Amino acid sequence: MTYAFVDPREWLLEISPTVQAQSWQQSQVYATPSSRWCAFINQICLSAFLNWISTEESFSEASVGHSYPGNTAFWEFVNGTAILLEGKQVVLIPSEAIDDRELEVPQEWVDIPSWAADYYLAVQVHPDGEWVRIWAYTTHSELKSLANYDPVDRTYSVDARHLTKDLNAFSLSYQFCREEETKAAIAPIPQLSTEQAENLFQRLNNDSVTFPRLSVPFTTWGALLENEQWRQRLYEQRQQTQSSQVQVNLSRWLEGVYDTAWKTIEMFLQSNSKTLAFNFRSSSGIGVARVKRAKLIDLGMEIESQKVVLLVALIPDTNQQVSIRVQLHPTSGELYLPINTKLALLLKSGESIQEVRARSKDNYIQLKLFSGEVGEYFSIQVTLENCQITENFVI
Repeated sequence: MTYAFVDPREWLLEISPTVQAQSWQQSQVYATPSSRWCAFINQICLSAFLNWISTEESFSEASVGHSYPGNTAFWEFVNGTAILLEGKQVVLIPSEAIDDRELEVPQEWVDIPSWAADYYLAVQVHPDGEWVRIWAYTTHSELKSLANYDPVDRTYSVDARHLTKDLNAFSLSYQFCREEETKAAIAPIPQLSTEQAENLFQRLNNDSVTFPRLSVPFTTWGALLENEQWRQRLYEQRQQTQSSQVQVNLSRWLEGVYDTAWKTIEMFLQSNSKTLAFNFRSSSGIGVARVKRAKLIDLGMEIESQKVVLLVALIPDTNQQVSIRVQLHPTSGELYLPINTKLALLLKSGESIQEVRARSKDNYIQLKLFSGEVGEYFSIQVTLENCQITENFVI
């Protein structure tokens, strides 16, 4: 359904509680918190759009592109959903951004020849508010000529002033201007050999590779992703890797049962400086912590200075609450953390709600004391340059 009070040039589509619940359940098969959230908002967007378009006489029956439910594979890696409307490909790009300043499109939807769309719809998703707002659109040719390309995150960003904000114009264009050329020329992507693909599978099937789409050159990544069988295989491999990951149960720590990788602080203090012990024990709340454990984190470098020590302390509160302190320290023989080492707290959805970064002479960094209830999930992420290690916890 649409709502009468909205701008008539936009489409505001309803999300039912059932769709919300089903979308969330379906998203839980994905390998990382960020990919689960990407799948959740894309599934909501897709369901709302298909339900709405089935009632619109001005559009032909829509189908989902790229071998749906093969969407399962590419939602692991890329935001967006392709819809086929009688020979025209439309890509829905959902976002939770509350402003309308720009449309940000992943490069895959623009520069992979078989993925490039005729039209791109800007979609604002508000899952808790039970609506999806489609507020603007652009074409592939406009995107290539007007967008700013960011090589760091491989996205094309179009300023709102270059978007068409009247969706009625999209309807008219679709119905009466189907012969109009909407795509710019795209350079073909060189094909990969089977040997090259096998090497990529081995390289990308690694816990430390959080964003595989940014870990190899785009032409290589695009060739792998464009192949449906290879895309599905990479998705399945990463799922298997994720399912084998150990989730640390902090309630068991309070019962005296510890994971083998987590040691007493003294195991690291024996060969480290007394500063580490003082900092950890003198921090707010640490002195009364019932449990303190530490783990050596390897940031993927060969030299010792790129290994760090992650410290976690638990302070039981009342009513099933636990306060948690997290710190990061240099390992044995090092006075300071590597510059720009980042320590972050993530929700189950993958959203980062707290982070701190090491400066030039920081001998430790810490997150603000936070609390959670028994049964809650969170993750601690340690990042240095292209290496990212995530530790998953349940209280």
